[in-house]
Amino acid sequence: MTTAPSPLPATSSQQTLLVLKILRVSLHVMFAFLLCFGAVLALVGSVYQVRHTVIGVLSLALGGIYLAGTVYENRRGLPATFTDFFFRPGASARYRQAARFPPAHLWILIISLLWLGLMALDSSFTWVVFPIMFLYLHLLAPVAGVAATLVLCALAIALPLVGPAGFGFDYLHSEGLAPGYLIGPTLGALLAIVISFTYRALRADAAYQYQLAQQLRAVQAELVQQQYSAGKLEERERLAREIHDTLAQGLSSIVLVSRAAASSLQEGEADAAAAQVRVIQDSAAANLAEARRFIRDLSSPALDDSLVSALRALAASTETAQKAAGKPLTCAFILEGKEETANALPEAVSATIMRVAQGALANVAAHAEASRAALTLSIWPGEVTLDVFDNGRGFTPTPLATGTLSETGTGYGLTSLGERVAHLDGSLDIESTHGEGTVLTARIPLKQTNQHRSAQEAQ
Repeated sequence: MTTAPSPLPATSSQQTLLVLKILRVSLHVMFAFLLCFGAVLALVGSVYQVRHTVIGVLSLALGGIYLAGTVYENRRGLPATFTDFFFRPGASARYRQAARFPPAHLWILIISLLWLGLMALDSSFTWVVFPIMFLYLHLLAPVAGVAATLVLCALAIALPLVGPAGFGFDYLHSEGLAPGYLIGPTLGALLAIVISFTYRALRADAAYQYQLAQQLRAVQAELVQQQYSAGKLEERERLAREIHDTLAQGLSSIVLVSRAAASSLQEGEADAAAAQVRVIQDSAAANLAEARRFIRDLSSPALDDSLVSALRALAASTETAQKAAGKPLTCAFILEGKEETANALPEAVSATIMRVAQGALANVAAHAEASRAALTLSIWPGEVTLDVFDNGRGFTPTPLATGTLSETGTGYGLTSLGERVAHLDGSLDIESTHGEGTVLTARIPLKQTNQHRSAQEAQ
């Protein structure tokens, strides 16, 4: 024997909870009505006898015990052991060992004995057996519940006929057995069994749906966490690219020029040192603007005017910084295409072109030892390309696992540029030979879908 399943979680379907609540309330109303109906039939219309007092006491006792059990279950659930009546939840486990005969079974047994006592005094209480059948089917395991229901059905048939308050065998022999005495309890038992199993199936389905909902919520929470973690990682990578391609390169330029200024001061070249200090001031101002952009998360200050003018200014500032650092470099900007078309490129494309140009020229200044460099922006019907040429010492490009190219040992720079271009479905290629210079080419497609995507993902 087992007790009834635990109450359904409060988060189950409201419709399911409503149906189950209606079934339970209907059972309680039916029990109260049939008990009162039987008591009225037994007590009204006959001369007072001592048994009337006994019937009244037993009826009140049956109703009170039934009410107390249902109220306790509704508020605190079915107790697993007798000590659950006295110890609060969470009490010591030694008081909560499983019981072979739980209090719920004692409760239904007392109800059954009281009903049998009433049946021994008057057969008007026959119909009270129907809600009692539901209790057995609810509290016991399915097989035990059905067996108990059949026993109750047999008692409900036999007691009104041959019990202490029944008609007796002489009456049955002379008058015969009315079909109603057999059909009524039998149909009631079958109906109770069908409804009980329907109730169990409904509870099981509600519990299954609740488990599915819990699993779905857990999966959704996990997906949200994964998306949040992926977003944090992507944002970190974006900021790393931004810092490397802007602030880090600018600070590196400031360090180189400041060293050159220190050398100029040591050699007494005041004019050269002053020019170098002005370059340092300009680089610091530009990097300060970039730092403020990170705070505002707006577009690059270098692109406040136009892409073409920004690239021209970048070439000029690179040439000036290299000259101030004592490493003369002629840096030119070449535009192949209409300037209006170049300036009308999507913001994400323009920002990527600008970052590639900044990163490539920073690598030229730091590693190439070149005397000439050129930025060539080409506008084609289906794509835009940026070529960065230098006549420096060159190197041997090596492909990375990401598909981008990097100079051996240079670290993050070219990998960062490759990731930027790949984010817009573009490609980054490098051709370089030792002693003959390097050409870096970035290609970004200009399809309508990519333009729309670029506008949404503008950095």
